[in-house]
Amino acid sequence: MKVLKVLLVSGLAVSMLAACGKQEASQTASEATNAAATKAPATSNGPVTIKYYNWATGPSIDQINQIISNFEKKNPNIHVENVQLVNNGNSVEFYKKLDLMAASGEPIDVTDFSNVDFVTERAARGVLEPLDDYLKKDSINVDQTYYMTPKLDGKVYGLESSSQLWLVAINKDALDAAKLPVPTWGWTWDDFRDYAKKMTKGTGDAKQYGAFFFTWGEYANMSAYMELPHPYLKKDQTPVFGDESFKNFFNLRRAMEKDDQSVKLYSDVIGGKLRYDSEFLNGKAAMIPTANFVVNLIKDTTKFPHTFKTVFAPMPVSSKNVEVGTSNLGGGFVSIGKSSKYKQESYEFAKYLTEQMDVIRDLPGLKNVDKDKVMKAIVGDRTDLIDVDSLSATLFDKRIKSIYDPSYSTAYSSQLKPVLENGLSAFLLDNLTPEDAQKKMIDEANKIIQQNKK
Repeated sequence: MKVLKVLLVSGLAVSMLAACGKQEASQTASEATNAAATKAPATSNGPVTIKYYNWATGPSIDQINQIISNFEKKNPNIHVENVQLVNNGNSVEFYKKLDLMAASGEPIDVTDFSNVDFVTERAARGVLEPLDDYLKKDSINVDQTYYMTPKLDGKVYGLESSSQLWLVAINKDALDAAKLPVPTWGWTWDDFRDYAKKMTKGTGDAKQYGAFFFTWGEYANMSAYMELPHPYLKKDQTPVFGDESFKNFFNLRRAMEKDDQSVKLYSDVIGGKLRYDSEFLNGKAAMIPTANFVVNLIKDTTKFPHTFKTVFAPMPVSSKNVEVGTSNLGGGFVSIGKSSKYKQESYEFAKYLTEQMDVIRDLPGLKNVDKDKVMKAIVGDRTDLIDVDSLSATLFDKRIKSIYDPSYSTAYSSQLKPVLENGLSAFLLDNLTPEDAQKKMIDEANKIIQQNKK
């Protein structure tokens, strides 16, 4: 019941994240995890069936089935069942069901995760299989192979199946009208603010704002996600919300709302339930910080009819002193359940998911890929809507790196994201000072940390 309680609490925390517990695993569970990690199990003699859990919808299901078919041709003794735990594409509901499966002891073979913290949280609870011995057998150095790897206590618990590089999407018509060049690596948030002011035009319902900030925690302090080892915690697992970057970014948000009027009021975004994709693609905002998944949205002219071309720029940095290439680099990850009866077979499929290039659904998690092949796959024939040169320069710059450190993460990290979201909300809606907002966040975070240490 104790484990079930922890997992149910975790599910609630994830639901608070809107698409994005510390209860330590017992000593017995930890010992079992370490013992199992000392030797990767051998492949079974006969054909086996493993299940791949994900939240795919629509065309993505067909793409996964094609990947599975290709894998099974190369591995005839392994059959993979494509299982969507939810049928609405909602990853929040997916995690709830996955955690309930784990709590009930149901075997989990291979599963998707949309955030590195979500992997390390479940690894901390003993739900996932460490992959180090499997990787060692295949001579795979994850740090050289993938952009980001979920690790806990030095052990690997997931492989990056897709990378999500944060960038800025810009309406080329608005950029040209303001006579501004496409921003390049090294531009700052001060530059971003200036661009937003110059691209703001019109009034009332016809107004086009220069930029748009969504409600996810990433938008509350983008510098923290880019330039700190962890956006919520310090190395000693105390809150990082007192960092100067929170004050600076909060002040930027207020200045762009109140002084420049180049972004919609936060209250209007919340009250109108406005989204980043519709605001940008419907021409209500000239630019948005987002991630490369926006490319698929741009191509969907059925849902978002538009004719303007989108150009792309790297994420701005807090100052010219930040090393060029530093960015917020997230991704999708695939892990193996500790409860799987076929861990070796599950590993083979998980590895294949990250390495195969026959069906390219998104930007791969691999560092070394054929960028022309990837660009052709993700852009398709929509060069009328997508500026290929600026997108390629943004996605494939050799200097791109993340300073995110998975070792900072804990079993309750995801519970701290709403703390940041609530902090910005209180700052903007209740007219707090940055210092008061930071104190509020630190106090709230400390309560969560203390609760999870009990």
